[in-house]
Amino acid sequence: MSYHDLPHDIRTRSLGDPTLQGDVVDLVLGIEERRSGAMALMLCDEEDRGVQPVVLTDLREDASVADLRRLLDLLLPVVGEQGGAILVGRGRRRGLLPSDLDRQWHQATIEACDRYGVRLLGFHLASPDGVAALPQVLREAS
Repeated sequence: MSYHDLPHDIRTRSLGDPTLQGDVVDLVLGIEERRSGAMALMLCDEEDRGVQPVVLTDLREDASVADLRRLLDLLLPVVGEQGGAILVGRGRRRGLLPSDLDRQWHQATIEACDRYGVRLLGFHLASPDGVAALPQVLREAS
């Protein structure tokens, strides 16, 4: 996807749509950023509209879950105070099958979002092979 392919109403559309989520991650994480293991977070407002992409190139693909937690502990309180949400893309050198570390990162992100009252719209793996969503968070039935 490129900026030329974006829907004309992208600023008013909710990123709750899984197809649009994959397109946004594809757009925000370039090929070299994916290969280096960069992480992208699309910070969203209270209506799940994308407000600001953040690409972290210093967080390597093999970074520990503790490193990820420290990062999320810095960013998510601000998002939570605004009633916002995030969309996450995790860069991978190759492949789209989740590794144990990918699953640990996903779980740590779910837990951090819960801790700060942030909605996690989606967690995606992105490599030169494409973009793939990890399973959505299951919520308890009311």
